[in-house]
Amino acid sequence: MMQAVSRNSGTRSLAVGYCFSKCGEFAFEAAFAVAIVSMTEADLLLIGIAYFFRYLPSMVCSPLGGWLADSADKKRILLAVEAAKGLLALAFFTLFSLSSPVLPVLVGLAMLMTALECFYVPAFRAYFPELVAKQQLASVNSGIQVIEDAASIIGPLVFSACVLLLSREATFLFFAACLVLSAISIATLGPARQGVRQVFDGRAIVRDAARSVSQLRVSNAPLFAVIGCTTLCAMFATSVIRFILPASVLEHFASEAAVGYVFSLLAAGTVLGGMLYTRFNPRTTARLVVRYWVLYGALFFAAAVALQFNSWLFLLFLFMVGFMGAFVDIAIVTNIQCLSNEQEVGRNFSLYYFTAVIGDAASGLVASLVFVLAGPATLIWMTLMLFIAPVRWNLKAHSLDGDHRE
Repeated sequence: MMQAVSRNSGTRSLAVGYCFSKCGEFAFEAAFAVAIVSMTEADLLLIGIAYFFRYLPSMVCSPLGGWLADSADKKRILLAVEAAKGLLALAFFTLFSLSSPVLPVLVGLAMLMTALECFYVPAFRAYFPELVAKQQLASVNSGIQVIEDAASIIGPLVFSACVLLLSREATFLFFAACLVLSAISIATLGPARQGVRQVFDGRAIVRDAARSVSQLRVSNAPLFAVIGCTTLCAMFATSVIRFILPASVLEHFASEAAVGYVFSLLAAGTVLGGMLYTRFNPRTTARLVVRYWVLYGALFFAAAVALQFNSWLFLLFLFMVGFMGAFVDIAIVTNIQCLSNEQEVGRNFSLYYFTAVIGDAASGLVASLVFVLAGPATLIWMTLMLFIAPVRWNLKAHSLDGDHRE
């Protein structure tokens, strides 16, 4: 697994840069979530609307990111994105240090961060099929998942340390420093293989992305199932992870630092899951994604119920949620890489990101509506719907049995 990542200098440079970038990003996400919850006084209706706007740029930028990944120099894309994100991190630090930020400004900066991530993800993920053989992609993805999950432990812990020892805004400086280190690592990469340059047509790219979703249903049913099921589940999972869980933890434990600790525990489960993925899954299929989404939702619902009765049981279930989340993430990425033609890897990742982030944006509105109806029981109802969402896909999963990819 980790040997696959360290097999050549290209995968090593990408992995090290990704580790630094994700350490900073997870610290940033914890700081941003707590800031939003505090500024809105834990009003989930307002928080949901804020997160809806935060993810809105992805509907336009994700298809553009796929076009860039297939048409431009991936190394330059990654360097430019990390530099721009570093400047945004400094803008967040300045905003919190010199004034009391207002919600629209904070959301506006977060929207820019989302747009930049849309360019990073397709270029990063499309790099690996150029560097390793297809049969090694599952092992490489497992290694990258372990790195991401380790970063998701370190990041929230750094946020907690900043809150206890320095200040919340110091987290944004940490994020900026991590992005500098990431850019240095990416700079050591050799030149990437550049795809056939295509004429840029913004409207056509967005239109083609929307059309590709319906075409995929006929031309590549397993990949459509992976993307479709994930998009539906994202409508519930994103808001739970991003702000409903932090708000519930903040209310239950009455401590900002507790948010960081809980997210680190969740990440510890994902680290273990990432390490054991290939042992439990010698073959990665589209059907696995659907099954693991069902298990993920069931465990999250159990954790939400346990929070009402026993904190230790809640933490145990949350660790198991993290474990299963790693299986979901690795299976999604491996399926997209293996089920895509070489010329379409970047486009299909951007298509996945395009549809998934539509689910992310809708998740904020769904959470707001559920909060209006369910009030304090929002966490329980959202996780219940997360459990129910993939059931229909799971019942139809037998049609995907013919697809077996390494």
